[in-house]
Amino acid sequence: MALISSAYATGAGVPKDPSQAFRWAQRAADTGLPFGLHALALDYFYGTGVPVDHGRYLDILRKAADAGSILAASEYSQALFVGAITPKNVTAAKPYAKIGAEGGDAKSKMLYGTLLFDRSIPGSDPVAAAEWIRASANDGFAFAQQAARALGLQEQFSETSAKLFVSNFGNALVGAHTLSARPEDPCVTRIVVDHNGTTGVFLVNWQETSVATAGDSFLNLTGAILNGTDPVGGDVRTSLGLSLHREQLDVPEERERVAMLGDTARALSATCQSL
Repeated sequence: MALISSAYATGAGVPKDPSQAFRWAQRAADTGLPFGLHALALDYFYGTGVPVDHGRYLDILRKAADAGSILAASEYSQALFVGAITPKNVTAAKPYAKIGAEGGDAKSKMLYGTLLFDRSIPGSDPVAAAEWIRASANDGFAFAQQAARALGLQEQFSETSAKLFVSNFGNALVGAHTLSARPEDPCVTRIVVDHNGTTGVFLVNWQETSVATAGDSFLNLTGAILNGTDPVGGDVRTSLGLSLHREQLDVPEERERVAMLGDTARALSATCQSL
C-alpha cells in the first residue's frame, strides 16, 4: 500500500494523483508498520494530497522511528538537531541518531558521532564519537570525510605538541609546558598544560584559529583560543605560543618536530575552516 501511494505521488506507472497517494498512505499507516507510517509522514511534509503540516509530519515520523524505521529515525534526529521545523533538542535527537547509525545510515553515523562528543549530553564518549565519524567517512559521506581528516590531523598535532614550552601573549603566561592534547570534537583541541604545578586548559577552536607565525623552534596560533572550559565571564585568550625549551633548541629532531607541528596546524586550520 505504501508503494502504491508512492506510485501515485510520483506518477510512476500510473497518472500522478496526490489525493490517491494520500489515501493509500493512510491505509498503509493504519497497519502500524514502519514503512507505512513513514509514507504518511512524508505526505504531510511535502503536502501530497493534504496541506503541509510539519507538526503532523514530526508526530508520525517519530511513530515510524519508534516502530523501527531507520530512515524515519534518521530524519527525526536530523530535524531535532537542526531545529528548523521544530525547536532544537540535541538530547532528544541522540537516541534516534543512534538508531539510524546502528541501522547503517551514513548521515546518522556522522550525527551520532557529533552528539557523542557533546559533553552537555549524558553519555558522552569521545572515543566512540570518533569511531562513528570515521565509519560515516568510510561510507562515503563527504562531510564526515572532512571531519575524519580533522580528527586525524588533531591526533598528529596532539602527539607532536607534547612537552613544549607554552606562552600566551598579552596575559603573561610563562613557565608552562604541555602535558597532553586531544580532540574535544573534530575541530576543537583540548590542550592541558602544567603552569608551575597547576594544571590549566586551553581549548583551540580550529574553525577560527590560524597559524600566525611558525618556525623550527616556535609556533604562534591566533584566533578562538580559550583558557579554561568555561569562557563565559572568565579569561578568554586569543593567542597561544608553543616553543622548544632551551635544552631542546640544539636538538635537530626537536626542531624538526616543531616545524612539523606548524605544518599540521596549518592543515588543521584549513580543513576545519572549510567545514
